Amino acid sequence: MQAQLCLRGRAGDATLAPDEARRPPSPPRLPKHLVHVYFRLDAFRDRPLSPAFLADAQRQFDEARASGVKLVPRFTYNFPAGLPLKPGDEDAPLPLVLRHIEQLKPLLRRNSDVIAFMEAGFVGAWGEWHHSTSGLDSPEAKRVVLEALLKALPASRFIALRYQRDKVAGPQAARIGHHNDCFLAAREDWGTYRGSDAEIDAQKAELAADNRVVPQGGETCNDGVEAQPYIQCPHAVSELKRLHWSQLNADYHPGVLGLWRKQGCYGEIARRLGYRLRLVSGSFPEVAAAGGVFEGSVLVANDGFAAPYNRRGVELVLRHRESRRETILPLREDPRQWSSGETRKVVIRTPLPAALAPGTYDLLLNLPDPELRRRPQYNIRLANRGTWEAKTGYNRLLTSVTVLPPHR
Repeated sequence: MQAQLCLRGRAGDATLAPDEARRPPSPPRLPKHLVHVYFRLDAFRDRPLSPAFLADAQRQFDEARASGVKLVPRFTYNFPAGLPLKPGDEDAPLPLVLRHIEQLKPLLRRNSDVIAFMEAGFVGAWGEWHHSTSGLDSPEAKRVVLEALLKALPASRFIALRYQRDKVAGPQAARIGHHNDCFLAAREDWGTYRGSDAEIDAQKAELAADNRVVPQGGETCNDGVEAQPYIQCPHAVSELKRLHWSQLNADYHPGVLGLWRKQGCYGEIARRLGYRLRLVSGSFPEVAAAGGVFEGSVLVANDGFAAPYNRRGVELVLRHRESRRETILPLREDPRQWSSGETRKVVIRTPLPAALAPGTYDLLLNLPDPELRRRPQYNIRLANRGTWEAKTGYNRLLTSVTVLPPHR
């Protein structure tokens, strides 16, 4: 297994980390939340996956869960030093690839709680769906592999493709995201796009619309002449915003990342990748009656480049100041609709339990991961200062309500 930490906004902050496939890790400057993992299948190009490999892969997921991070896995049969390919850079024949995917199905389903999304992998050089030595990069073979992956991974998780032109039509298209591993490398991002300037712009417009609801990840790969002026800060930030990027390799390409630091946009990119939710204001009653209806609202701005792409809960928490007893009130809101650059009014109209004890209650907002409710580090942290409770995973709304006995 090779791991690379990712630059990606989550919970009001970002993640930085190295790509161990290219060079030793350096200490991250921001908390780690997302780790890109290459599961290397080089030893299995002509045989089924071994029990030892599957057990080791399970340990990687267990470690991620224990560490409070999520993974972006990619399975690949090679990791070439470059192109053209050399002996030892082969992938596997299609029947064996399908068998491997079937073997991985229980692993992926068992650990979907710590999978942010999965890159398609398996095909060609680096699992990037080009330069296959086994004919896997034909349209038909790609379709078969993609269908197998969609069946193996739970329906709640996305598969990210290297090329948007490989995306299939139909109901399964809603589960397909994107990863661009040569972001800003050149006019056409070294094969990511095709055609004239107008055709490339149309492809990007389609991608931008798609990425409002699906994940977009990847990395930069070139700081040479072809990358000018694309990698310059103004254009880089504009493209990340336009295409709604959720995740970016924070270790590669070092020349591009160094340029961003020099020009001063690295910090902004670190903050804004993915979603960055910020409480703008709130309106709440000072007094409410048990058994009555609690009405209020909060305004939440998304300053990030993207919206959340996996399901999240939204809950109002009332915590009694003396007893510390909590009452959780689920709200009918979907953070996946809190789009980049927009401010969302969350309307609260929910009944209070008739048995709610009188007293003063602090109000908090909870945005839990439905599959990891007992792990507060997986909750969404708003970008406001002084509101986050690390122990509970709640966001303090810095106000309270006095609850009176039920009206008679």
